[in-house]
Amino acid sequence: MKRLALCVAVAAMGGCVFAKPITMMSYNIRIGCGFDGPFNLPKGNFGHLPQVAEVIRAADPDWVALQEIDNKTKRAGFVDQTAELAKLCGMKGTFVRKTLATQRRGFRMLSDATEEEVAEGGEYGLAVLSKEEPIKVSKVLVPGQSHTRCILFVEFADYVVACVHFPLKEEHRVLAAQVALVNAADYRKPVFLVGDFNAEPAAKSIIELKKGMTILNDPSVPTFPSSVPDRCIDYIMVNTPFADRVNVVDRQVLAKPDATDHCAVIVKAILMPSGVARASCPCFMGGTPICFYRACRAARH
Repeated sequence: MKRLALCVAVAAMGGCVFAKPITMMSYNIRIGCGFDGPFNLPKGNFGHLPQVAEVIRAADPDWVALQEIDNKTKRAGFVDQTAELAKLCGMKGTFVRKTLATQRRGFRMLSDATEEEVAEGGEYGLAVLSKEEPIKVSKVLVPGQSHTRCILFVEFADYVVACVHFPLKEEHRVLAAQVALVNAADYRKPVFLVGDFNAEPAAKSIIELKKGMTILNDPSVPTFPSSVPDRCIDYIMVNTPFADRVNVVDRQVLAKPDATDHCAVIVKAILMPSGVARASCPCFMGGTPICFYRACRAARH
């Protein structure tokens, strides 16, 4: 109680100048078509996006990485799903395409796309919703079996969110893991690698990623399918050189089959700034976080 009182007192005097809480989330939304609904939404229909937004709002994340999201495709009712979810959640939306959908030929590789086809059939890709405005957005392409894959890098002041949806074949996933590690090494701040990895914890691709990444969620807790979860294929990771700056205080996996076929993966942590030892922050007295969201976040902890 004394430690908690001390930390609340520090927060009341203007907030802790060292650590800050962060809530991270990963969610594969299956283009708003629910658990197993057909990919054929009527024009202008939001499908299950309201249910997805409800899950996101309840978690109140600082950011959420979204996989399987469409932008104005015929199959998703020609809706800009990133913009709609951003509006429903009161967040800022960042979308990148990894492949195009055309009415004539289905999905095509990015390198073989034209802007005319974007207008005709729409885009399929990745998105990040965030409370904070990004300072830089980029993407890196990786090969896939059925279509081109990519990694969406969204950089913020204190960290980077890298959203992924890994390929179906393990050999491609291993290559994607190597590409992710190489690109994450370019940043001198925490990089949160997040998404649907299509791989269970013992897979070669996850083992490859663990050469430079630390898993923050509990991989023993299944994340798919949301109806009866029986395997973990969704993860939130951080680049290992910065893992000691991320103190996880809570992990959640939310199964909402009425929203999508994947569970929402949520990690709450306290993020230490560069060059500050944990021992110097009241929140880490004895190496254990003693204060968190209710008091400190309200006081801009």
